[in-house]
Amino acid sequence: MQKLLLALGAMCGTTFLWPGNWPQFRGPHSHGITTETNLPVHWTERNVKWRTPLPGPGHSSPIVWDGRIFLTAFGRGGGPPSSRRGQLLVLSVDKNNGKVLWQREVPVSRIEEVHPTNAPASPTPVTDGKLVYVYFGSKGLLAFDFDGKLIWEVPLGPFPNEWGSASSPILYENMVILNCDTDGDDFLLAVDKNTGKTIWRTSRNGATRSWPVPYIWNANGKDEIVVNGSARAKSYDAKTGKELWTVDGLTQWVTPTPVSAHGLLYIAANGPGGNIIMAIKPGGRGNITRTHVVWRYTRAAPYNSSPLVVGDYLYAVRNGGVVACLDAKTGAQQYLERLPAGGSYYASPVYGDGKIYYLSEDGEVTVVAAGPQFQVLATNRIGERCMASPAVSDGRIIIRSDSTLYSIGQ
Repeated sequence: MQKLLLALGAMCGTTFLWPGNWPQFRGPHSHGITTETNLPVHWTERNVKWRTPLPGPGHSSPIVWDGRIFLTAFGRGGGPPSSRRGQLLVLSVDKNNGKVLWQREVPVSRIEEVHPTNAPASPTPVTDGKLVYVYFGSKGLLAFDFDGKLIWEVPLGPFPNEWGSASSPILYENMVILNCDTDGDDFLLAVDKNTGKTIWRTSRNGATRSWPVPYIWNANGKDEIVVNGSARAKSYDAKTGKELWTVDGLTQWVTPTPVSAHGLLYIAANGPGGNIIMAIKPGGRGNITRTHVVWRYTRAAPYNSSPLVVGDYLYAVRNGGVVACLDAKTGAQQYLERLPAGGSYYASPVYGDGKIYYLSEDGEVTVVAAGPQFQVLATNRIGERCMASPAVSDGRIIIRSDSTLYSIGQ
C-alpha cells in the first residue's frame, strides 16, 4: 500500500499521499475516492464521535493532514451570509477530539459581495503537510504554517463578481495553482508555494462566472491543467501555463471540477445553455471539439457537484437528487434514479469501502452501493444546511454544515 501511495503521489505531481490524509478539495488528486474501509453506513448519535461549533458559515470543505483538520469560515457578526460585515477566518481543529487548536482572522477592509447562496469563505484550502494555502477572493491567496503563522500573502482583486469566489487552489510540484474567473479579467495563476512569488499567469478572458477547481490530468505522460469555464473547457501546460486545447459545448455558468480515469477526462456542466457530460481522449491541440470528444451524455448532468468515477462507472447527481450512473468508457446509461433526499446538491459525492455518499444541501446523506445497479443502503440526517463536500480520514467521515463540524465513524 505504501508503494502504491508513493506512486500515486509522483504520478499526480503532488506531495506524497499518506493514509488518513485528505489534503485538498475532493481528497487525493481531487478524485473524491478513499481506499479506507469500515466506513459508517447507518448512523445515530452514537456514531458522532464529536461535533464542534463553527464561528460562522462557509462552503469550504474540510481538509486533513496528520491529525489536523483545516477549514475556513465567515464570522458574520450577526449579519446574513451576503453581508459585507464580518470576519474571514482560518481554523485548525484536532481530528481526534474536535478541539479548535487555533483560529486566525484574515484582516480585510471590506467583505467581497456574494450571492445569497454563496459565502465569503467558499474556496477549500490545500496543504502540502508544511503550509496551508487559503484563498479569499478579492482579499487574495495566503499561506499559513501549521501553528497558524502567516507566511506570505498575494493580494488579488478586487473582482467585479456579484456571485463571489469559489474556486479552490491546488498544488502542483512547487506551485500553488489558482483559477480566477470573474466578471473582470479572468486568469489562471501559478505562484511559488514557499514564497508566493508569481511563476506564471495566463489570461482566461471569456471564462466569466465559473467556479471549477483546476484539475491535473496526466495525458499520455504529460501533465496538463484542465479548467472548465463558461461555454468551454481549456487545458494548459502545467509547467508554463501555455494554453494547449479547447473543447466547446459547456453551459454559460460552470461549477463541476473535471476528473479522469481509463485514459479519459470527464467534464460536466448544467445550467443556462443545457446540460452535458463529456469524455475526452488525450493528445489534442487547438480546438478539439470535433476530434477528441469520445462520448456525450445530456440527460442528467450535475449543476454544482463534480462527477465521480469508481471502477468502470461514472456517477453524477443533479439538483433534485437525480443520480445518473454511466459506463465510463462508452457513456451508456446504466441507471437514472432519484435519491430519497431531494433538494439541491452542492457537495460532491465521495466513495469508499464500496459505498458512495451523497450529501444534500438539506443535510441528508444517502449511502448508495457502488455498481451498475441502484441500491440505497441508508439515509442519514445531519439536520443542518450543508454546502461543503465531505472528507474521509481514518475510518471517519468529516462533514461541515453552516454551523458545525462533525466527525462520524463506526
